[in-house]
Amino acid sequence: GQIFSGKDHRIYLLGNPVIFWGCLGLTFVFIIAYTIDTVKSRRGLRNNKYWRAYKDRMFSAGWWLFLGWMLHYFPFWPMTRVLYFHHYFPAFLFSAMLSGVVLDYILTWCCITVPEQFSLIVFQGCIAAIFAVLCWRYVIHFLNITVFNEYRSLQKNVNRYFAFDV
Repeated sequence: GQIFSGKDHRIYLLGNPVIFWGCLGLTFVFIIAYTIDTVKSRRGLRNNKYWRAYKDRMFSAGWWLFLGWMLHYFPFWPMTRVLYFHHYFPAFLFSAMLSGVVLDYILTWCCITVPEQFSLIVFQGCIAAIFAVLCWRYVIHFLNITVFNEYRSLQKNVNRYFAFDV
């Protein structure tokens, strides 16, 4: 907990663990995908020239983002004092951008591995699945704080999310 929260640690700045762990996992997926692609290319596997150009562009962008993540994350690693969210936020931005590149690579790979007549269906299905998960998470979060919270009224929570000061 925070140092100023006293003996009873009440204030935690954890961020969103699903997003943070997801970005970290996709960083490892990037390294694994690059390793597999390097091994395949050294063994002489020939790829479509468009797919090769796409992978080269993706891996180039990915390595720059990975370098940005390392340069913003690892300087704080040896520090012994309490580190807060703002210490890691620049590294998180690079990690989130790298996650977007990796998700694009995975989605593109899924679309080209199926026959051409099904690639649009696969693409739309993947986008719909991602959108559905995001929407479902929002609905569950909203229901948890409105319906199941005995300390707040429904109107107060609705105003919290949908009232805007103009």
